Amino acid sequence: MGIGIGVSVMAASGALACSPIEPTRAEVHRGEQCALTHIQPQNPQFVRALEARDLGGGIVRQVIHNGICGSGERIVTYFDCATRTGAWLGGPVNGHDAPPAPLIGGAPVVSIEGYGIDDAFMEIEERRLQGGPRPEAVLARAQALPWVAQSGPIQSPRMVMDGKRFDLNCGCKLFYPGGVN
Repeated sequence: MGIGIGVSVMAASGALACSPIEPTRAEVHRGEQCALTHIQPQNPQFVRALEARDLGGGIVRQVIHNGICGSGERIVTYFDCATRTGAWLGGPVNGHDAPPAPLIGGAPVVSIEGYGIDDAFMEIEERRLQGGPRPEAVLARAQALPWVAQSGPIQSPRMVMDGKRFDLNCGCKLFYPGGVN
């Protein structure tokens, strides 16, 4: 399961089950493409940024998650490397506010990490945005959708979730080392 998270995964009756392993000390693990995981013995035990994705045109997308095993909250960030601003949206994973997971062959498509508002926005709404996933378009669309639990602007490359800091500029340095043209 990516970036060193202490999780045991096993198949159970054709479905995936997840049993978290209780961390005994605080640790920070750095992964590829700006992935970063904070592990701590107190709740939330896991706060992490998944790998950054280049969406083109100077826009970098990154998902930040607190929790494990399809629980907690997850947000997706859209960061404009040229303006150093962005937008975020998200909410509970598999919670009562999360939209239903899409169906393929009649079965819901849900990973061990659960299905959340971030997934629904990326899969359904992102491609519908006129002019691409520019932060202002993302925020306007997120605020118009009744199933998006939380959203807001990003005014700095520093994002904080549950007291843990994430540098959104990391993706800009990775994908646009010479700056955005």
